[in-house]
Amino acid sequence: MKKYFLFCLVTLITFETTKANNLTISTPVYNEGNKTLTFNVSWDNSWKITSGPSNYDGVWVFIKRQACSNTNAWATALVSTTSSDHSTALVGTGTKVLTVDAVSDGMGVFVRRQFNGLGNIATHTITLLLNSSLTTSPAITTTSSDNFKVFGIEMVYVPQGQFYLGDGRVTNTNNFSNGNNSATPLLITAAMQQNGLGPSTVYTSNPSYGCPNYLPATFPIGYNGFWCMKYETSLVSYVDFLNSISYTEQAARLAKWGARYPNSINTYFSAGANQAVDIHTSAAGTYNTVPATFTFNSFATWNPVSYLSWTDLTAYLDWTGLRPMTEFEYEKACRGTLNPVPNEYPWGDINLTQVSGTASNPGTYQFRPTNVGMYNGMCLYQWNTVDWAPYRSGSFATNLTTRSQSGATYYGIMEMGGNVSEQVVGGGSGYDFSNFTTANGDGILGADGNANTVGWPTGTGANTGNYWKGGDFVGNGTYPQIIQVSDRQNYAGNGTNNGQNGGFGGRGVRSFPN
Repeated sequence: MKKYFLFCLVTLITFETTKANNLTISTPVYNEGNKTLTFNVSWDNSWKITSGPSNYDGVWVFIKRQACSNTNAWATALVSTTSSDHSTALVGTGTKVLTVDAVSDGMGVFVRRQFNGLGNIATHTITLLLNSSLTTSPAITTTSSDNFKVFGIEMVYVPQGQFYLGDGRVTNTNNFSNGNNSATPLLITAAMQQNGLGPSTVYTSNPSYGCPNYLPATFPIGYNGFWCMKYETSLVSYVDFLNSISYTEQAARLAKWGARYPNSINTYFSAGANQAVDIHTSAAGTYNTVPATFTFNSFATWNPVSYLSWTDLTAYLDWTGLRPMTEFEYEKACRGTLNPVPNEYPWGDINLTQVSGTASNPGTYQFRPTNVGMYNGMCLYQWNTVDWAPYRSGSFATNLTTRSQSGATYYGIMEMGGNVSEQVVGGGSGYDFSNFTTANGDGILGADGNANTVGWPTGTGANTGNYWKGGDFVGNGTYPQIIQVSDRQNYAGNGTNNGQNGGFGGRGVRSFPN
């Protein structure tokens, strides 16, 4: 995620943040007369193709606005819900390739390729029209001298269409399957999405392995199209989030450690000091009034965030206007339209190679394993000598690597296996998550500092409607099957994703059109 902001009294201040794939957003300019915000954007390794996956990547762009005081709350600046109200223009010579897709709730826009193509996106100027009444979420009193932050998250579009749930394995009976036959994958069709999936015995071999209630048509089982984050939530984007919420909301993110509060320096969101993935306060906040300032270890500038509890992840997604993915969408995003391969990994085969070593330039975009591109099934799935940290997002991919060598899913989504675990809605053993829908975050957290979107599971631990898939760098080396797409051994949850485990991260999705 990339962020820049416009400061009070129209003084331009530049803030450097994450660059998961060289995504760059320039300092925005606010036009009070036109009620528009203008900035430049560029990123690397973009595509739009009409064969194979038949999909494209893009950037979810959203705006935060603050009344002219750094102690006031940041709110989402809602934008026009009409795509033609927004515009793009190429900076310099060449052909404009970007277009803007508005969304129905005005929480942001998707910026993507308009035409087929591959390669880096040259700098384009984006002009977004704020909504006509200058409404924000939550509501604040706006003025012409407000602060603005523009954020961007790289995303990948997963098109509408059929896919198989379950990989056909004959072991692990909690696998997704066609009814009671654990060796037969289930084809998810338009009719299933339209009518609902029905009882858990439709998709698992035993009622205890699924939702105790029917999954209705409103539950996203993956048939409909959705955008998925290209990379796991980055460490720096999570710091951006922490630095844009209130003292009370920051305190909620530290509560998992007991008596930790943002009113002193060197208070850690992660386990503690001397870790590559640490996040800590660099300026103390004032109790219940002024939020603290968080910072991070620059060694991990390009890395995904870890130590995320389920509530840490969902608070972030609520704030961004995204939502959690379901376990069904996870399988769709990995497997795509291909026939399942028993025991397959997210890159579509059964090869698995532990990545090893580091390049000589940690903390930069060139930070890669030493054996990148040499083997199939590249994945960081157990701790090694990488300073107790996951690798840089996208670091296994080069122009010469295959899908298996780069660890990419069918649709080009990175690190769905290894690095940090993916937290998803679903599971079994009693929790009724059937009221989860495609409702996205609205930028507003609850009074307790957590996500408050109706239908989202809210707890961590056993039988809470969420669990994790894909494995992580902390220590799954003795159980590599957890990385396999259809593995559900943690279907019941057990509290490991309480935020005190360095292997947990996650990403968000957003249904489209929506």
